[in-house]
Amino acid sequence: MSNDIRVAPTTSVQSAPRWWAAPLLGTLLAPLVAAAVSGTDNTFADRTFLMAGGVVLAYAVILPSWFLSRAPALGRRRIHLAAVGCALAAMFPAMISTLGWMVFLVALFTGHVDG
Repeated sequence: MSNDIRVAPTTSVQSAPRWWAAPLLGTLLAPLVAAAVSGTDNTFADRTFLMAGGVVLAYAVILPSWFLSRAPALGRRRIHLAAVGCALAAMFPAMISTLGWMVFLVALFTGHVDG
C-alpha cells in the first residue's frame, strides 16, 4: 500500500493568443455599420427596424464565435463569422428593400394590387 497520489496527465488545448479580438471587433463594429447604412438613405431615416434588424441579424452570426473553442485552428472561423456578421448588418436595408419591391411587383403583375 502506498500513499502516492497520482495525477492524471491533462491534455488541454492551448488557447490562442487574443482569441477574443475578432468577436469583439465584430460585436462593436456591427451596430456602427448598421447605423451608418440605415441612415444613408433618406427613405430609411424614420425606420429604426432596419437598424435593429441589421444588428440582430449580425449578432446572430457573430455570437457563436464567442463560444467556439479557443484553439488556434479556429481563429480563421472567428474572423469569418465577424466579417459575415458585419456584411449582413450592412446589407440588411438593401435586402429588405429588394424583398419589398419584389413582393410589390409580383402582387402588381398577378392582379392583387388595385391601381
